[in-house]
Amino acid sequence: MSEHNSPSNEPKQMSRRKFTGTAAVVAAALPTALGGSSTALSETTTNTQTPPQLSPAGEAQLQAILSKYGQRLTDEEKADVRRLVAQIQKTGDALRAFQLENPDEPATTFRIYRSELQPLTRPR
Repeated sequence: MSEHNSPSNEPKQMSRRKFTGTAAVVAAALPTALGGSSTALSETTTNTQTPPQLSPAGEAQLQAILSKYGQRLTDEEKADVRRLVAQIQKTGDALRAFQLENPDEPATTFRIYRSELQPLTRPR
């Protein structure tokens, strides 16, 4: 029997890229699922001894990630995930704080560029 087909009690290996992508999706999806409520975050300090303060939504995101991947993470990696969730929460708070109204248009407009098309000129 090959190694891949044999049953094992060990968790399957996951690449860092897949873990990061899944963690980002979970972190992005949870604030919406929790009603989008968030509180202001305290500034993240450079001191690694003090864990960043998370809002209830941020704490829920962290717990969701740790419940799924916590067995595979070291304590240092768990602290790094907490820091990343705090950064995501801070970015989300800044985006939600920017007020937009319905008639607000984007700063730039989409224009198709096709090199094979020549610019239109008016006949004289």
